[in-house]
Amino acid sequence: MEESEKELTEKEREEQAELQSLVSQLRQYQAQIEQATQELLFVRQATAEHDKAIETIKQLKKMKAGDELIVPIGANSSIYVTLSSTDKIIVMVGGGVSAEKDPDASMAYLTEKKTELETSQREIAGIVQKMEQEAHRLQVRLQELSSK
Repeated sequence: MEESEKELTEKEREEQAELQSLVSQLRQYQAQIEQATQELLFVRQATAEHDKAIETIKQLKKMKAGDELIVPIGANSSIYVTLSSTDKIIVMVGGGVSAEKDPDASMAYLTEKKTELETSQREIAGIVQKMEQEAHRLQVRLQELSSK
């Protein structure tokens, strides 16, 4: 009888260790999911900013020098400006460097960057989905152990 009690106690210890390990793994997955979700939000916002810039350039192409614009300056405030040129757009190309491009080249560059962002968005969403599936698998195993 003592031997079966030792085995049971040993088995219970193993299950308890597995339970603690699963809880730890689940917490790690939840933290990773949260981080990836934040990154996904950032990429979505960047994609929307690219859409906005592309649309603005399209509208600027319809304008001519001397036309008046309202430009937002922050804090829900705007100013009136007079357009001096419609053939030059300054685009950030990375590392704090900007380049002057014509409207079509600017839209092509921004569209390319937007496509890269959309690819990243799909990849991150796939990673999040896999992590959520693994977290769900861990939760199921935790429930199995807890119900014993």
